Amino acid sequence: MDMSLAEPADFRGFDSRPRRELITNPARVHRMLQNLWDRRVLLSAKLEGDENGYTTALLDVNPLTGTIVLDELAPDRGHERVGLGTRLRLTGVLGGVPTRFVGEVFDVGVENDIAFYRVAMPQQLEYLQRRAFFRAYVPRSLELRVHLVMEERFEVTGRLLDISLGGFGMQLAQDCPLAPLDVVTVRALDLPDGQTISCTAEIRYMQQEYGQKLIRAGQRFFGLDKSVERTLMKAIYSLEREQIRKRPLTD
Repeated sequence: MDMSLAEPADFRGFDSRPRRELITNPARVHRMLQNLWDRRVLLSAKLEGDENGYTTALLDVNPLTGTIVLDELAPDRGHERVGLGTRLRLTGVLGGVPTRFVGEVFDVGVENDIAFYRVAMPQQLEYLQRRAFFRAYVPRSLELRVHLVMEERFEVTGRLLDISLGGFGMQLAQDCPLAPLDVVTVRALDLPDGQTISCTAEIRYMQQEYGQKLIRAGQRFFGLDKSVERTLMKAIYSLEREQIRKRPLTD
């Protein structure tokens, strides 16, 4: 096979298979709920035994007391069915990605003629995301690094695992303070040709690497400049050609 004649990858292709992540780390559960609250995301709610859909919203997220506060269900027929011990199945969509969790009501209160529910902090969240771009994998031999900063509060560095025009995957230490839905500044992302790009990204998922004390994180780019997109395209093409070059020859 003549490698000089290899065709470039078809970057229009995409993988739309859903990727479900079960978040159980208490700090990450809190961070994701905090992001839903900060961005005023409406939540859809269903009561066990009732397939009708209702609407609510987070009014407070308090990790110190281990509770969240939900707004009164709308329409009213939903609120009329809520009492102590009611279990709610809740879904919020942020950036097109659903986050699901279950909460049990342990207190119903009223303030300014509007009801609210105190719910125990969920022990886990289900996070669903889809890939929509061709990804090129980064060989371990390259040791490309990514340096992230979040609101000048902390900085983390990890190894680049894969990259696409939509985002990238990286490997982080197990004690990394980041969580899904966090928006970070990518201060420096190394590319295989020695170039470095800077941009903004959102954490889309985090999961434990199988058999390792490391975290794999997927991130989505925000508002890339055209010049950065062109630089990325060249890097992705370079990685893909290297993968093609290393494939075994066939008859």
